[in-house]
Amino acid sequence: MNPMSAQQHNEVASYSAQYSADFVERWDELIDWEKRKAGEGGFFEKLLREHGVQSVIDVSTGSGFHAVQLKQAGFDVVATDGSSTMLTKARANFRAHGLEIQSHYRDWLSLDPQDLGQFDALVCLGSSLCHVFAAHDRLNVLERFRALLKPGGLLIVDQRNFLAIRAGHFKASGNYYYCGTHASVSLGQVDEHLCEFIYTFDNAQQYRLKVYPLLPGELATEVLASGFSVHESYGDFRRDYDLMHCDFVIHTARAV
Repeated sequence: MNPMSAQQHNEVASYSAQYSADFVERWDELIDWEKRKAGEGGFFEKLLREHGVQSVIDVSTGSGFHAVQLKQAGFDVVATDGSSTMLTKARANFRAHGLEIQSHYRDWLSLDPQDLGQFDALVCLGSSLCHVFAAHDRLNVLERFRALLKPGGLLIVDQRNFLAIRAGHFKASGNYYYCGTHASVSLGQVDEHLCEFIYTFDNAQQYRLKVYPLLPGELATEVLASGFSVHESYGDFRRDYDLMHCDFVIHTARAV
C-alpha cells in the first residue's frame, strides 16, 4: 500500500470536515430516497446485471442509498466511506432497512484488496471523486479502485456535469439526484480550479461543499490511464445525451 502524502491527508481531512454532523443529518432530506429511486429507474441494478456482477464495493456510500438499493436487489455489497459522519448515518440506514451490509471507515487510498478482497464491480457515486483536486492524486485513487476489481471487473463512477456548469449552464432538475423539496442547490464560486455548491434548507440552514470542477473528458482520460478499458458514458442515465443539458455524467469501464 502506498503511503499517503501530506497533501493527500489534507485533502481527506478537508473532505471529511465539509460533512459536518448536522449537514449529514439533513442529507437524506436533500436526496429523498423514494424520489431518487424512481428517477434512477433501476439503472445501476440493470447495468450490473448486464455485466454478470454479483459482488459490489460501494466506495463512497454516503448515507447508504445505493448500498441499500443494491443489497435489496440481491447483490453482495460492501460499503465504505471516508467520512465518519456519513458512515454512521449509512449504518443507521442499513439497520432501519433491516439489512446486514459489511461497512468500513476508509479513505480511498486505504482500500486494500488484501483486506477487503476483490469484487466484480466498484461504484463511486455522488460526484465523490471530485473531492480530489490534483490529477495525479485522482490517478492514484483510480489505480486503487482497479486493484479492488477482479480482471474484467466493472467500474462505475459519476460526476457533476462540470462542462455545462463551467459554461454557465448549471441546473439542478430535482429529477435524479437531489430530489428533496425542503432544500435547494445553488452555486458559489465557479472557475477552472474550484466549484462551490451551496445547499440551503427550508429553515435557512446553509452548507457549502467545495470540489474540483472535473470535466467529463478529463475523467474519461484518467480512467483509461489507470488500468481500465472499454470506456462508456451516460448522461442522466441515458446513453444518448446532450452534454450541455444533463445534470450528471456516469462513466463505466472494465478493469484490464
